[in-house]
Amino acid sequence: MNPADQDNLTARGAATRQRLIDAAHQELLETGGRLEVAAVARRAKVAVGLLYRYFGSKDGLVEAVVNAFYDRYDAQVFAADMGPGLDWRQRERLRLRREIEFLYHDPLGRIVLARRLHEPAAAQADAVRLATQIDLGARNVARGQREGQLDPGIDPRLAAAAFLGAFRAVMGEALNREEKPSPDMLFEAVWRLGFRLIAHRDETEPVEPPAVS
Repeated sequence: MNPADQDNLTARGAATRQRLIDAAHQELLETGGRLEVAAVARRAKVAVGLLYRYFGSKDGLVEAVVNAFYDRYDAQVFAADMGPGLDWRQRERLRLRREIEFLYHDPLGRIVLARRLHEPAAAQADAVRLATQIDLGARNVARGQREGQLDPGIDPRLAAAAFLGAFRAVMGEALNREEKPSPDMLFEAVWRLGFRLIAHRDETEPVEPPAVS
């Protein structure tokens, strides 16, 4: 179903579509990243044919679940207002804290970042949304360069790709542990890694104590 068709859904149709997404979400969590159409339909208490009506295929449903995850991610992290009067470094520290907290608490975060979604459509949807995050990151690095807080000699898109790749690997490792590191500990480790990657060459980041909860 394309976006134009989604806009034309009745309230009942939109509710059914969302129920299928929610059911697929829970199925992926409980199976560790695999999805069966019949199981999703049973969970959503609808006929299997409705799944194909709203999503076209199992791949379409999987893509919808992954995109719903990234929509929440973008809304809470990248589109969030960090407040007025902050410089680049202050804004980014707040944004990174939000990002870590979001991924710690969204149940799908661990499966997505650890690449445990076994459906091929999930990998494709993830790659598309990651490319969008790299675009946003590149613009953000360029903004920090304009504000004089980042090394002007680095390529913004390469820096964004390097940071996001490292960040996802670190988060995937942390979220897969039985005893997860605290969000404060993880924040400090990721911030130092990222800041050293893109800061001025002669600048060092002062070590700050973890925030008191």
